[in-house]
Amino acid sequence: MKTKKSDILLCSLFCGFLVSVLLLFLALPRQDFSEKEKRYLAEAPRLTWQNLASGQFGEEVETYLADHVPGRDFFVGLSAYYDLLSNRQVTKEVYRAEGSRLVEPPVRWDPVAAQSKVEIINNFAETIGQPVDMMLVPSAGFCLEDTIQGLANPYNDSQIIRDIYGLAGENVNTVDLIAAFTEVQDPGALFYRTDHHWTSLGAYAAYKTYMEQLGRDYLTRDAFTVESYDGFYGSTYSRSGLWLTKGENVELWNAGGDFTVTNGESEAVSRSLFYRDRLEELDKYTVYLDGNHSLVRIENPAAEGKGKLLVIRDSYANCLGTFLAHSYESVVLVDLRYYKNPISELVEAEGFTDVLITYSLGNFMTDSNLIFLR
Repeated sequence: MKTKKSDILLCSLFCGFLVSVLLLFLALPRQDFSEKEKRYLAEAPRLTWQNLASGQFGEEVETYLADHVPGRDFFVGLSAYYDLLSNRQVTKEVYRAEGSRLVEPPVRWDPVAAQSKVEIINNFAETIGQPVDMMLVPSAGFCLEDTIQGLANPYNDSQIIRDIYGLAGENVNTVDLIAAFTEVQDPGALFYRTDHHWTSLGAYAAYKTYMEQLGRDYLTRDAFTVESYDGFYGSTYSRSGLWLTKGENVELWNAGGDFTVTNGESEAVSRSLFYRDRLEELDKYTVYLDGNHSLVRIENPAAEGKGKLLVIRDSYANCLGTFLAHSYESVVLVDLRYYKNPISELVEAEGFTDVLITYSLGNFMTDSNLIFLR
């Protein structure tokens, strides 16, 4: 009898929970955007004969309900911490390293994709008739591998980068960041704790390495005044569900200067490398050069006669560009995700003295837009 009563009680509580969730779902206003996950939530699906017959409608309903369940952030976080406490390090494709650092999983090696992409770069260098520099950025997980418990697959960034560089033709000069990064006393400081991007320290290390390889002058660290702003939560935080992870600081390394920054979409002009109003937004990384644009042009009159640099890049170069700008009279950054005009025509028109292709290793292996490098 006692067992029967307890079963009835549990069943009643469960049914009450379901009814409460349903009532809250119907009563609460819908959110279009999740601030913690930094993404737009699913819209209510539209019923048509086509998507009903194909089964797509059911999938869309499931996605919609999952995105708008009351208390979603709580349940996402609960699931993430359950995975963490049960010694499953991978949570939403994010690993947790020492010091509450959230990093992406190891890069997957794909020899066919690597061969195809490097052939594109080799052909591009031949087309423009001048050397091209290539710089791949190792991942935060590679630098923190020893502090990740229960790691199933190792970070092979060093070997993968060597293999990719081994495919480069005679007109492609490779830039090795592995040595520069391993020389840093605290390699973890090269990357954000809550984001996949490198910090200003990491970008500066790459800038210094590249300038030294070219035999060019560069600014030493003491030339910069460091401005620090708190409250940054990056992309790995948003994907992890580990909501108790503390935010961190974004640093702006400012060496002064009179710059003109123009982006290709709006032709809006800024007199600073840093868009400080972006610090009030969710994605504070866009403080560097206003984030991703098809083409960003930086003019530095103080460096007249020091040449022009073309950077074909991913978002890592947003921060890197704020350093490169000090060593060239003109730096043009092109993002092939948005810029579809022939790059060879841009090279011919601008007369660049140096051409740099730089990607994070993960983006290089997965990005499909290098086919527009022509």
